[in-house]
Amino acid sequence: MREAQVRTQDDADQSASDLDQTQSDTDQTAADRDQSASDTDQRQADRDQQASDRDQAAADADERADASAAHVHEVSRLEREAARQQRGSTASMRAETTAQRWTTAERRDEVARARDLTAAARDRTADARDKAADARDKAAEARDRRAAEAGELDPGAARLRELRLAGGVLRRQAAWERAAAAADRQAAADDRDGAATDRNDAGRDDLTGVFRRGTGELALAHEVARSRRMGLPMVVAMIDVDELKTVNDERGHAAGDALLRDVVTAITSMTRSYDVTMRWGGDEFVCALSDVSLEVASKRTARIQTALEDLRHGASLTTGLAELNDDDDLESLIGRADADLYRAKHKRFKR
Repeated sequence: MREAQVRTQDDADQSASDLDQTQSDTDQTAADRDQSASDTDQRQADRDQQASDRDQAAADADERADASAAHVHEVSRLEREAARQQRGSTASMRAETTAQRWTTAERRDEVARARDLTAAARDRTADARDKAADARDKAAEARDRRAAEAGELDPGAARLRELRLAGGVLRRQAAWERAAAAADRQAAADDRDGAATDRNDAGRDDLTGVFRRGTGELALAHEVARSRRMGLPMVVAMIDVDELKTVNDERGHAAGDALLRDVVTAITSMTRSYDVTMRWGGDEFVCALSDVSLEVASKRTARIQTALEDLRHGASLTTGLAELNDDDDLESLIGRADADLYRAKHKRFKR
């Protein structure tokens, strides 16, 4: 009866190992889907970059436009608006893709972690049971030897020994399969960790390290919701790097890239760790300043300008600000900051 119980436990352990393998395969399929979503996000990022380049060209043309040439100014404005709409469409798709990836992946990772903990506990129980069974088998073998030496060996002992040997083979097979399943679980966990890193990297601008637009919009939406939930003010700053194209044309793109990195250094040195900063376009950044008034935000952006001048003499920024209103959505809030930036830029560079 005891041998039959052991075999029944072994069969149950085998079934559990098969189920764990199936779950590992499912986890791998989910990881493959996450990679596919990552590829889609990259294609959308490329589209967004094209729109940003177009917007940069329009902005540069607008800076150089003669105030007396109204038609040139209007063409530049229309080009800028078209680029903004294209970037907005692409950013919405990227934000949706990123949100889906994060939600699906977080749910998958949570389920997988719980499954792994359950499987590990089951394996420990099975290992302990195997050790106990091995100890019983050794004790039975010792009893059989003593009985044989005393001439008192039970006629059914040979059959019981066969059952013990068969049970030992099954236990070793099940233990091997548990080890293989555990290795698969570890490989899947490593894949999940790698995918989490990829998701985080996918949400960051390669050059500057701040949020890319799609992911940044998600983070900004969370900040808007948090500000409203807690009844706190919030200001969005649209920051434009002046004359970036001139730096690229006269000194090369490496110099322009260095300028952008200095801009981010200046921004992050004057903002808090939880303030959201994203690269909005080629030469534009958006910062969400939580729990501050327009007056405080204006002073803070002025300090960002000073910090940039300390890093790079002659570099300058133009900033537009918008305070969160009750009826704002993300588009209208950023749109008002962009309009304020446009007015400030036109005033500064009007000839």
